[in-house]
Amino acid sequence: MDILIVGCGWVGTHIATVLVGAGHRVWATCTSVEKAQRLGAIGLTATVADFDREGEHPRLGREVFDVAIISVPITRKDGVDIVHRRFAGLVDFLDQLSFNQSFFFGSVGIYPKVSATITETTFSDADLEPKLLLGETALRAAYPNLNVLRLGGLFGFERVMAKYFVGKVCEIGYQTANFVHVVDIQGIIAAMIAAGSQGKTYNVVCPEHPLKKEVIAASAAKYGHGLPTAFSEADQTAKVVSPERLIADLDYTFEYRSPLKF
Repeated sequence: MDILIVGCGWVGTHIATVLVGAGHRVWATCTSVEKAQRLGAIGLTATVADFDREGEHPRLGREVFDVAIISVPITRKDGVDIVHRRFAGLVDFLDQLSFNQSFFFGSVGIYPKVSATITETTFSDADLEPKLLLGETALRAAYPNLNVLRLGGLFGFERVMAKYFVGKVCEIGYQTANFVHVVDIQGIIAAMIAAGSQGKTYNVVCPEHPLKKEVIAASAAKYGHGLPTAFSEADQTAKVVSPERLIADLDYTFEYRSPLKF
């Protein structure tokens, strides 16, 4: 297959490495020459593209792809005007291409911070985080068959939760974890490609939701990191994002059912 990864960051690089190893041809965009060189070294055809800049976007040397995976982030510091411009530029870039199947990496941060079990249909659009919703709707308007994957907190390999809290007071330890291992993101995309999925919205998180303090303790023990100096009990939000829809639709078995196993 010919596959395009737009915004090839940490998750995209793992997916691309697996795809290239399986014999697929992979193109990618990234935001720096240095990153393009690193992607080229693992077998990708990489091009630098900045969708925040107005003007002509780069050509890839190919216009027809089997699959497009779009991983263009929206951060807390981004203003609505920046998100509008970024996704307008992204759609302009994608409009010069064609693809049979497409994926967009959203975030479970789109849901309100509440103590509840949350499915893809729990909230109306009015209750969702506006900037994250803007990204999804801008792409869905242009590509109605887009698959939206709302990813949990991203971990795996060198990304170990404990190392971010060594010697610190952890303010989030009593929150429930909505995390996912990068291996399962790749596995879910592979399952959706095999199924020919179109127009789906899925929560992509581990089925099990321990407290974050338990995840920190488990990863500290496994990888030899120190512990936080303390865990604040001020925030005990029990937000549980459910992946049951994708499990049922795809008959998917998570390799990492719990972040305690990362």
